[in-house]
Amino acid sequence: MLWDALFDRVSEAAGAPADQCKLIFSMLVSFPLASIFVRLPASRPNLAHLFSLVVSTFFLWPFLGLGRGYLHLLISSAVTYVVVASVRSKHMPWIVFVLTMGHLTVIHIYRTLNSIPTSTIEISGSQMVLVMKLTTFAWNVHDGRQKIEDLDEGQKATRLTQLPGPLPFLGYCFFFPSVLVGPSFDYATYNALITKTIYDAPVPDADPTHTKRFKGRTPHGRRRVAYLHLVIGLAFLAIFAVLGARGAYSRILEPTWYTWTLSTRFGFVQFAGFVARTKYYAVWSLSEGACILTGIGFNGYDPKTGRTLWNRVRNINILSIETAESFKVLFDSWNCRTNVWLRDQVYKRLTPKGKKPGSVQSMATFVTSAFWHGVDPGYYLAFVTAGLLSSLGRQLRRYVRPYFLPLGSEGAAKPNSMPRWPFPNLAKRTYDVVGWVMVQINLNYVASAFLLLRADYCITAWSRMYWYSHIIIAVAIGFFQLGGRRWLRKGIPPRVPKSKVPLQVPEVTLSPPSPIAQEDASANATHPTEEDDSNDADLEWVRHDLQSKTKGGVPFDAGLIDDFLEGVETPRAGTPKPKDD
Repeated sequence: MLWDALFDRVSEAAGAPADQCKLIFSMLVSFPLASIFVRLPASRPNLAHLFSLVVSTFFLWPFLGLGRGYLHLLISSAVTYVVVASVRSKHMPWIVFVLTMGHLTVIHIYRTLNSIPTSTIEISGSQMVLVMKLTTFAWNVHDGRQKIEDLDEGQKATRLTQLPGPLPFLGYCFFFPSVLVGPSFDYATYNALITKTIYDAPVPDADPTHTKRFKGRTPHGRRRVAYLHLVIGLAFLAIFAVLGARGAYSRILEPTWYTWTLSTRFGFVQFAGFVARTKYYAVWSLSEGACILTGIGFNGYDPKTGRTLWNRVRNINILSIETAESFKVLFDSWNCRTNVWLRDQVYKRLTPKGKKPGSVQSMATFVTSAFWHGVDPGYYLAFVTAGLLSSLGRQLRRYVRPYFLPLGSEGAAKPNSMPRWPFPNLAKRTYDVVGWVMVQINLNYVASAFLLLRADYCITAWSRMYWYSHIIIAVAIGFFQLGGRRWLRKGIPPRVPKSKVPLQVPEVTLSPPSPIAQEDASANATHPTEEDDSNDADLEWVRHDLQSKTKGGVPFDAGLIDDFLEGVETPRAGTPKPKDD
């Protein structure tokens, strides 16, 4: 193609493969395309579906050269739609699960047998995203055929009582900002975006009669948050470009490893883990930013501050990952939309009705995650080890954490609050700091297998790290199994009511379900588009600042971000719209 020569030159200048440069370009061009998409009128939904389908087709086929892979996506989508439409059995979602996962596994096997490196851009990444969408869609249709009293709140919000047509279904499957690397989401959320009902969340402390006039309007803050994600993504992309080769886990396998001191080796493992994460921080921040710019990230309003929230399709929480004090917080903050899929479509679905999920469901979920990632041994070594760490973390929260809680606490403290001086409880903060250190060093240990993949590489790397995480796991499990659990249970301080044991870290809400049920979202009401934002009326009572406020009400950055992004936001009431907007 004409653009191949251009990207060959970009590849030489950037020192990165041409296909990776094309991927980044596709994600960047999604931003201006998203600004067009958000202006498509709700009265013409087919136009929006076609827009996504055409853009995704261009990205995958002529631009990235994945024509054969694109056909795989179409086949998976078509087969799923036929199965969902024709099979009324309660086993229908599992049939879709087996078919889509089987198709994905064939692609993974092909990649492994042909020794295609993970750095090469091929179709398996898009197929992984599609598997989440298709299986979620199947369960949503299944839930729509059940009695509503048999469903939980999340299932009620995402159930589909009517099967959408083929074009809306394909628009959902090939939603262009997420077709390459995600994130995934349910069909009800997509339909609410197309019909503009996604913006109908109630505004805190607002006059209902006043709010009604602005239904369907794009709330304030969309561009600001989207462009912030763009900046964050580009920043982490630059870090990975500079440090990627220096921080590669493959350096552990080199002979020079033995010339380093023990402290240098340990420090390098932590450095390599951070560098590896920056690649994911970059691509997920870029894709999430483009999704937010289409409006699909809108998640209502903060009930306390009235600020707009744009975390509906959040895929990563960088701050929580880097400061995680428990494995629960870590896993909840990493690849969030995949975690939502595993939780809602695997973990919960494997749990018999009326019973609580246990270790069997947890380990099955981790194995499913490994299976979804690929067939390379490193995935299974990494996820089984992560499953053991997660199980160990639950026991620590249940039997050790109560000893460090503040006097009179019942375990309702925030699961991952940043340490602040003066410490309200020094013992608890010490526990948190130790927990943070343990989470980070074990994460960086496990991640080596996730990236090296080959069994011999993983075993060699772990042996050169002296198996430190596995030793920690073995010692801790041995302690709990040989009477430690019973001894700790007896000594739990009386300040924590024993009726509250086991104490659990409060559930982290990864992504609240769509507030608009399908039967409401499919209403044929026509809503104004964002082009109406030129009017002198906006949601003026909603002030979205990305920054927290000090007691004096001044942003901590002294308004620098506000000044930098001046004029790119939705105009407020009384503010004339720029001529070039």
